[in-house]
Amino acid sequence: MRKEVQKYSIFIFILFLFPIIVVNFPSTPEQVTKAEPQRNSLMVYAENLLESDVPQLQSKSTKALVYFTHSHEAFQPIVQNKENLTAVYHPTSNIMAFEDTIKSHFDLNGIQTEFLAVDTMDEMKKKNRAFHEAYNVVRPFVDKQITENEYDLIIDLHRDSAKRKTSTLTYNNQTYGKIYFVVGENNPNYSKNKDYAEQLSVHLNKLVPGISRGIFGKKGEHVDGVYNQDLAQNMVLIELGGIDNTEEEINRTISVLAKAVSMALQDQNSK
Repeated sequence: MRKEVQKYSIFIFILFLFPIIVVNFPSTPEQVTKAEPQRNSLMVYAENLLESDVPQLQSKSTKALVYFTHSHEAFQPIVQNKENLTAVYHPTSNIMAFEDTIKSHFDLNGIQTEFLAVDTMDEMKKKNRAFHEAYNVVRPFVDKQITENEYDLIIDLHRDSAKRKTSTLTYNNQTYGKIYFVVGENNPNYSKNKDYAEQLSVHLNKLVPGISRGIFGKKGEHVDGVYNQDLAQNMVLIELGGIDNTEEEINRTISVLAKAVSMALQDQNSK
């Protein structure tokens, strides 16, 4: 009986690794060219991870909330390809369009993911609010969501305004959109939020050295300085890539972010 179970376990493990093996060992250049449009994002963006980086499902179920304060932030190459426009903000081809990719990779790493069901910038238009008021507009929605539900991590996801030279990393012949974290130091308890951001940054750079640009603290005049992080100690603001990053680069980075989140939450759960 034990041998039967061992055989079954090995079979399942091989099935799990098979997509990565397929990506790394194409049959012919012609087949690669023909298959390119059909490549599954979960296969493409795992191809540079080592065997030790294969997601290990967590023993404890974890839950994350993701929302977008600047919901129409967009990546110029994506808007150009899909809308034939040169723009860094768009009502549909924007950072929110990555929800399915985020959910898929977070699920793969044992993280149940929910998205705040609000388009902040649409709400701002309805209420005739200025761009700098975005954090105030989204705040009651976030507050209600986290009051009624428990989350291990809350992510406010943005697209940075940096140009390609600053926002892009090449690692093992693949390009990624870099990540950095913003901590609002006008929040009296910002050190707790900073701890979460630092843990994520460390794990990101363990997986792909240099993919995290680190932690940026902001306070004082002409900045929000809190970013709603006073609502929860386990809330982080992430800047994902920059205006010039491609869809493929952002997808690769999301796959690494999902693994880093899983590792950081495992650390938290073991304390």
